[in-house]
Amino acid sequence: MSGFEEVEMDFARLRLSENERAELLAAQTECTLTWLRGDGWPVAAIQTYVWERDAFWVTSFRDRPRVPCLIAEPRSAVAVSSAGSAAPPERMVSARTLATVHTDPHVGNWFYPAFCRRATSDDAAATVMARALARQDRVIIELRPQSWNSFDGGRLRG
Repeated sequence: MSGFEEVEMDFARLRLSENERAELLAAQTECTLTWLRGDGWPVAAIQTYVWERDAFWVTSFRDRPRVPCLIAEPRSAVAVSSAGSAAPPERMVSARTLATVHTDPHVGNWFYPAFCRRATSDDAAATVMARALARQDRVIIELRPQSWNSFDGGRLRG
């Protein structure tokens, strides 16, 4: 005998509501983006994101390996936790996403200012940063959720 009693868990009560998910996505600034390499192995990176138009948006230098990988295989995943944010503790969401790599500089017209406002509350610094990003050889990656998973660890005690 293992000493542990089997307990059937009702995980439905531990999921975040749509409003709680929106609160977490607004409060946090970083996500973990996961994609597949050509050999099938998953790779992940921590990225600052913008949640806008019902999608995650991140940026990358055009020559980073993730760019051709996401073009070839757009299936990806994004995870966001409440750690270090103003959101209630022990919350997380993850989404299976489909990536679209944008090379059109017009996408940057709205994205870079929004992205930089996530990085700093100093408007002047955000403006300078947005201009600098727009001049670099970058792409903008849209990650559109196909399905969601969420968890509120605080509800385990409730």
